[in-house]
Amino acid sequence: MLAEKLERKSFNWTRDASLPSRGSMESFLASPFATIGIHAIDRNWRALRKGTALPFYEDVVLGRASRVGSNIALVRLRRADWTIMFAGEEFEAWIGGKAQGQIISSLKLDCRLTLQGAMREALETACPVHAVAHSVHLGYVHIYDLVVYPLANRWGEPILLVYVGHRKETYSLIDAIFASSLDGLLALAPVKSADGAVVDFQVVSLNDSAARIVAREAEQIRWQLISELFPLLATEGALDRLVAMHSAGTTDHFEVDYLRADGETAHFSVHAAAMEDLIAISLVDITAIKRREASFRLLFQDNPLPMMVYDAATLDLLDINKATVEHYGYSREAMLALSMLDIRPREDRASARVAMLDPHAMPNSGDIWRHLRADGSTIDVQVYSRAVDFHGKPARIAAYVDVTERRKIEARISHMAHHDALTGLPNRTLLLEHLRKTLSQCERRDSTAAIHYIDLDFFKDVNDTLGHPVGDRLLGQVADRLREAVRDNDVVSRLGGDEFCVLQPDLGDVGEANALAERIIKVVSAPYEIEGHQVIIGASVGIAIAPADGETADALLKNVDMAMYRAKEDGRGVARFFQADMDAKVQARRELEMDLRAALVRGEFELHYQPVVAVESGEVSAFEALLRWRHPTRGMVPPDRFIPVAEQVGLIVPIGEWVLRTACREAANWPATIRVAVNLSAVQFKGGKLAAIVASALAEAGLAPRRLELEITESVLLRDSDSNLNHLNQLRALGTRISMDDFGTGYSSLSYLRSFPFDKIKIDRSFVKDVAGSQGDGAIVRAVAGLGTSLGMITTAEGVETREQLARVVADGCTEIQGYLFGRPVPAGEVQDTLERIRLMDKGQN
Repeated sequence: MLAEKLERKSFNWTRDASLPSRGSMESFLASPFATIGIHAIDRNWRALRKGTALPFYEDVVLGRASRVGSNIALVRLRRADWTIMFAGEEFEAWIGGKAQGQIISSLKLDCRLTLQGAMREALETACPVHAVAHSVHLGYVHIYDLVVYPLANRWGEPILLVYVGHRKETYSLIDAIFASSLDGLLALAPVKSADGAVVDFQVVSLNDSAARIVAREAEQIRWQLISELFPLLATEGALDRLVAMHSAGTTDHFEVDYLRADGETAHFSVHAAAMEDLIAISLVDITAIKRREASFRLLFQDNPLPMMVYDAATLDLLDINKATVEHYGYSREAMLALSMLDIRPREDRASARVAMLDPHAMPNSGDIWRHLRADGSTIDVQVYSRAVDFHGKPARIAAYVDVTERRKIEARISHMAHHDALTGLPNRTLLLEHLRKTLSQCERRDSTAAIHYIDLDFFKDVNDTLGHPVGDRLLGQVADRLREAVRDNDVVSRLGGDEFCVLQPDLGDVGEANALAERIIKVVSAPYEIEGHQVIIGASVGIAIAPADGETADALLKNVDMAMYRAKEDGRGVARFFQADMDAKVQARRELEMDLRAALVRGEFELHYQPVVAVESGEVSAFEALLRWRHPTRGMVPPDRFIPVAEQVGLIVPIGEWVLRTACREAANWPATIRVAVNLSAVQFKGGKLAAIVASALAEAGLAPRRLELEITESVLLRDSDSNLNHLNQLRALGTRISMDDFGTGYSSLSYLRSFPFDKIKIDRSFVKDVAGSQGDGAIVRAVAGLGTSLGMITTAEGVETREQLARVVADGCTEIQGYLFGRPVPAGEVQDTLERIRLMDKGQN
């Protein structure tokens, strides 16, 4: 054959090491690694082949390989050597240098072996051949697809088209090293036969320790077949184990003998691990250990670990070391009179006999057994055992590591993983386990159970006012009260924060669940004495009944959570059972939230402005900007419905910034004497960017800072008051005016007036509503107005709707009026009309 003549003439072929699979070409073309360009070349080559005649080089290559030009090389027989006539950048990257003019036999070994094997088969079969090549660079094994097309030449010499494609994935040798061993390390790539079966492995990389262990230079080992490096692998069956392990993707451990160059036989312990398409193996030279086995008694007696030698058939003790005598508390003679079963607890002896007499069940990798000491105490020991020959009889030697304390520590860690550190109660993980067991019991016994979801009312106020240490003490006392309020078989758990759960199995009827919920509310709501403070909180309880309200633990927790939120919505301090329509309401809220997220992008928000009239001049001194949401299908969504949702999910921050910028921009078109008031949420104070946003909005609109009033409620100062006071001072430094809105509705407003010099106090409409008929409300309005006058602050009465209310708040000393009497909120386009209407009102013309 032509190929055989060429081989004798010019080619030192390496057949078995790199011969690719004949069936791999079709698999490659069907894989994602085959590019459009290689598909085009393959179709062209097959279309041009006539019978046994190969396509000509000019027909296949010229003008048709542009898509893969950087990936191909042309190889031609020249002066008895296969020479590279042309090569693209990708091919040169594979061989690691310039290619044109290079002869194949001069390439580096990893490239040469794979390329020669594929070229040989392409010439022998007169068909395209695919092979997989591996290359190592910077600690990573790179994978290349190699395709060789045989071509005809009009001058009679064979020519080959070689395509090289670099796959994207690489295999890190570092990962393989640390996954397998810390000693002598090798990475092996599979070598396949013509039918695709793995028959051997090549060493693609190794570390210095591996070269030292086998006493050869690293370059003499790299790319060698493992069967040639360790000839005894095949005779001892280890090569077959490697092949099976590679196929299954598992790990293995065995020993192998190695004949050194000096004629001495070395013994290696081999740990092997399949790593993707490679096998990582570690070699440990155990030659010295093998040689010392005959005299192991010296090491045996002086070993600090307890060690025992026992008869493999009778389990009688044959020898023990000094550490065993000291650790177990027996005399040497007394212990040698025992068998291995005598040092096991009685209840473990049957299973121990089976394990110790069955060689396949013997612990060789650290199983944990229970042993008895001479004083009767039980210890946990980790066992390492192997077969030995002891004076000519089969025996086993075992070393024991006492892990009793470690097991106790592990038990404590397990407890910590399943219990709340603050209260010692089961946490969510353990609650779910209990809940799943309870649901299983309900199914078997046709019984019911209840789960109570408890949220503490006003707990955050305790943390904010008295500090987290007091809050933690309070949570501990709540946990104690809950333990006392339930039955022995009920499970109390803390889910986190101020949320608790009580699982009530074996429920007689729903009335029992309701009674427990009422008892929980009562005991939790009783006053607490903590570090000299009397603390009062409450509890809102949601109740779900299993399995009616959920057949899985997750479903029950979801539904009882909804019931708890219903209890909070209904005024707190109450219990509510889960109802099916609650899920619909939750879904409706989620839909509202999703629409709210899109509203800002879609431009569905708009601002309406309500006038604020100065008592002295009778003219408009300011307009309060009020947010409105015009939904395309919902219509006008009330602010009290969507603003709390926006605050809960954090959307109030971008929405609030839009309000600021829009209000400033529209107010810039008003008379210079009229201010615009913008409400700020406590959420906007988080993050420290509020002052910068306000400054940007003023500059962008060209609005004087004195014309912007920023209204806050006392919730801003209730939360992180020191930080928020700092933000207020930053806003004041910009020149803006600061107002306290809804004054009088909180319990600490007076202290806030002392902590920050507000420009304005807005008296809540709840006091203005009955100001004419209620002495108490009238007194409050007079007191606040007088306080504002003494502090140099403007006082605005909100919610003025009648002339009687107007007369009363003016008589009580209020300096500004806001309410429907002067006008409802209007769009920006109607502001000028509102100004004219109020001007006419002041002149008595309306």
